[in-house]
Formats: sequence, structure tokens, C-alpha cells
Amino acid sequence: MFSPYNVVMLHDDRLTPLCCTTLYMTTDVRLQMANMTPSIGVDALEQAFRGAAERFKSITHKIEGIWTGQWEFGRVVSVEAVVRYELPHGKVVELPCTSTLRLEGEKIADYRIFIEPSPAFTD
Repeated sequence: MFSPYNVVMLHDDRLTPLCCTTLYMTTDVRLQMANMTPSIGVDALEQAFRGAAERFKSITHKIEGIWTGQWEFGRVVSVEAVVRYELPHGKVVELPCTSTLRLEGEKIADYRIFIEPSPAFTD
């Protein structure tokens, strides 16, 4: 069963390598990150996450809260966090973020990340 423990694992790049993160996704997972165009499929999600991982020295999340609910296809898990971006030159930016994970069965079918990321991309 997908649990808060899984959420913590997904949101900590020190605990879950990218290759393992995608195991929690449906093959046609929809990713909506900030105001970017949504992507469809686990390969597109992996490419988006890999791009972010390559840009920053590290990305970590401090989980502030986890809530659950329902949508038409199953459970919803909402995660409030503070994302800590460490840039290659050492600058650290912390930003509030909320992620909504809509599950089908025990896998994430719809992954929405609500964040205003521009401070992390401004050197």
C-alpha cells in the first residue's frame, strides 16, 4: 500500500535514486510541474527530474505535512514541503512547495507540483 513512508522516500534524493522513483508511477503518469506544459509518461517524468538533478548540486525536501483524500480513480496524497536547492557554486535556496499525487491502485497516475521555482534558477 502506498503510504506516507513512500511519500518521504519519493521526496528525498538521498534515499531514493531516480530509477527507483519511477517504480511508483503508472507508465502513462501525468506530470504537471509549476506552470510548465504537462508531460505524459514515465520517460518524460524521468527526463524532467533528471534535468533538475543535473542543474543542482542537491535537491532535498523537508516534509511539513501529508494529507490524504479521494479522487474518482482512487486515493490522493497531498504533500506540503520546503524544497532546498543547492546550486553548484554553493548558494542555497529554500522554497515552499505542495505536491498532489493522484493514485490509481498503488501507483501515481497524476503528479502535480505546485511551486514558484524562479528563485532557484536565478543566480
